[in-house]
Amino acid sequence: MNLTHLRAFHLVAIYGSYSGAARAAGLAQPTLSEQVRALEGKYGAKLLQRNGRGVELTVMGRELAIVSSRLFAAELEAEHLLASALNLVGGQLRLGADAPVHAIPAMGRIRDVYPGIEISLRTSNSAGIRAAVLEGSVDIGIMADEAPHPYLATAVLNQQDLVALVASDSPWGRAKRISLRSLSGQCLVMREKGSVTRSAFESALRAAGVAPRNVVETDSREAVHAAVLAGLGVAAIGEAEFSHDPRLTLLDFTDELAALTEFITYRKDRANDPLIVAALAAALGD
Repeated sequence: MNLTHLRAFHLVAIYGSYSGAARAAGLAQPTLSEQVRALEGKYGAKLLQRNGRGVELTVMGRELAIVSSRLFAAELEAEHLLASALNLVGGQLRLGADAPVHAIPAMGRIRDVYPGIEISLRTSNSAGIRAAVLEGSVDIGIMADEAPHPYLATAVLNQQDLVALVASDSPWGRAKRISLRSLSGQCLVMREKGSVTRSAFESALRAAGVAPRNVVETDSREAVHAAVLAGLGVAAIGEAEFSHDPRLTLLDFTDELAALTEFITYRKDRANDPLIVAALAAALGD
């Protein structure tokens, strides 16, 4: 069935005249009349008949008008549903982050602009978040890994300095700065392989010719803080990731170290998804 022809009939049935239906459709009256005749001709059914200045429905026309009303009401309902996604009065956004400290402010900005969106947060290291975005279990990832991928797009969210984390009662507890060379032969606490913070710290140590005595590996930032507090070694973390525990102290490095950059990443094939577009704009402050 040609839905354009059915819509022409439906408008005539609603407005009771070809002229009113033509104005509503934004068509010339002869064009709309021809569409109705085409519908009648295809099925050999008389649907409308003229009555003075207007038209009236035949028996078949009245029955068809009931059906067309249901059909175009469903179309309008579908349009409203899709418009609600476009206007983001509802929906669910799945965020992934390598550190909650970077995701929470972004979540707050998104919620301020779109209070109807439900937001969930999944945490892992950068490699895990990257994989989740690629497989589609996370809509937007917030991580420190900018490694190019043909299916991913990225934007800078924020930057932070790489700093040393020491126990306040350790020999470095009263210092304000620390050098990479002073860590030679020391015990260090690091995240698991796949952590961008670990990669950046190890690269800086190699460049400075520093070799630690041993490395205590942990699988979370909370575990890093706990290990340093327990006296297991010195760690390097992003400055924004400090828990502000008075038993722990942050020290700036005397060396010139590259800043850690947090990126927002998403699949390129979802670049025009209204939810993605709106969430990115809110999170980035655009």
